[in-house]
Amino acid sequence: MSKLRNILIASTLIALTACSNRGDEASTTSAAPTDSAPTDSAAPSTDAPTADAITFGDVPSPCGPAPDGVTPTVAEGEGGGATDVIRIAAASDKGNVAVPGLNAELYDATAAFAGWCNEQGGIAGLPLEVIDADAKLFEVPAQMENVCTNAFAMVGGGWAFDDQEFPRFHECDMIDFAGFTVSAAKSSSDNLVSAMPNPSDRKDAGWFKWATAVYPESMTAFATVFSDITTAQIVEQQYIEAAEIVGGVTTVERITYNSLGETSWVPIAQKLKSAGARAVAFVGVPEVLALLTKAMDEIGYRPDLIMADAGFYAEVLVERGGASVDGVVIRTAFTLLEEADRVKAVRDYVDMVNTHTTDGKISGLGMQAASASLLFASAARDCIEAEGVLSRACVMEAAKSYTTWTGGGLHAPSQAGRGIPSPCYQMITVKDGAFTRLYPPIEPTDADRAIVDTVEITADGWACDESTLVDLVGDYGDTTAGKRPS
Repeated sequence: MSKLRNILIASTLIALTACSNRGDEASTTSAAPTDSAPTDSAAPSTDAPTADAITFGDVPSPCGPAPDGVTPTVAEGEGGGATDVIRIAAASDKGNVAVPGLNAELYDATAAFAGWCNEQGGIAGLPLEVIDADAKLFEVPAQMENVCTNAFAMVGGGWAFDDQEFPRFHECDMIDFAGFTVSAAKSSSDNLVSAMPNPSDRKDAGWFKWATAVYPESMTAFATVFSDITTAQIVEQQYIEAAEIVGGVTTVERITYNSLGETSWVPIAQKLKSAGARAVAFVGVPEVLALLTKAMDEIGYRPDLIMADAGFYAEVLVERGGASVDGVVIRTAFTLLEEADRVKAVRDYVDMVNTHTTDGKISGLGMQAASASLLFASAARDCIEAEGVLSRACVMEAAKSYTTWTGGGLHAPSQAGRGIPSPCYQMITVKDGAFTRLYPPIEPTDADRAIVDTVEITADGWACDESTLVDLVGDYGDTTAGKRPS
């Protein structure tokens, strides 16, 4: 039973912390490395095209040959035994036997990026090699040793139990451009750069302000339904605090459900109905939300608003929920895969995975890894161009200059180099069995702009509101383990 619970915890952690995880299998043409030892994910092309002719989304490619007159090298003692190649470790839990493929898209995207970059000549002439740091859920300490021994940096990955990488992470002076983080210790740790920062004590509460503007009466009868897993309980508490800061929300019910499974979801639906809940925020995984919406239909009850965070942008929600999940509203800060025709960065990500992996998974979580890889490569290029030597200290310092970062258009703007979350979001909904944009529209009217009067609607379709980037004061986990010893 404890093993099953750990597996459910891991699956829920990913849904709670990842920006989105809607996956589609992709046909591919070339293989990516799969073993744990340092491996060249794609040999550099001998006829590398000029870097300024290539972009990822709207970001000029950071990849290409060495600058004229420069023989680039990795700082002695920091390259996992190599100075002529950049070895990066992509963390995942894809090899576990209980939930096979968990987080595999993190590795797929990082390996695909390496292949794409190496075709252009590497990062300023230094090729990338990808280390498969698959912890299989319960082998984080062993994989941390693998990383410390062989890698220059961790890039594009994430572990469900990422608090277990300490103190070894700091003992070997590792750095991490993470695809996602889970624990408070990791999300607030030193030597971490996140393309979309997600610290436990600072959150974007813009979606609550949107909800109170569109459903003002409903949000005065607000309820939460959340798993009994500790992390889900923390997220629910963060929702409550953030909603109180925004204002206009009155909570009438808070219901915990059994993460190992409810005998029936009808009693929970009935409890919400009896409490008069008109707006419900759900914390957990999309497979379980589908059970609740079906139970609501069974008793003839439907709140005005069912809202969930980005991990619910997942095909399994529609597959399991059918018509019962129509109208569910989801907040995300990543560009929809459905809008690939509009956004070059999404097309570039999909093409990159299709070209440089075998059976690579296309998903929002993979886009997070792609953005992290692009950010790392940009900072590494800056260091080599400035110093000729790539060092961890230089990369971390260079990353600080990236104070507006969108991954080329993969997501809303964040202050990645400062560790400040994005104050921007969009609301999407399920309509006739498909995900579609709800707010803001791409071409907003004056009426759309007036819905939330503090929001700036950008040309890229984000609702940005600095006033709802709130500081939380609750106890949401111990951050001390992630701090570098003085």
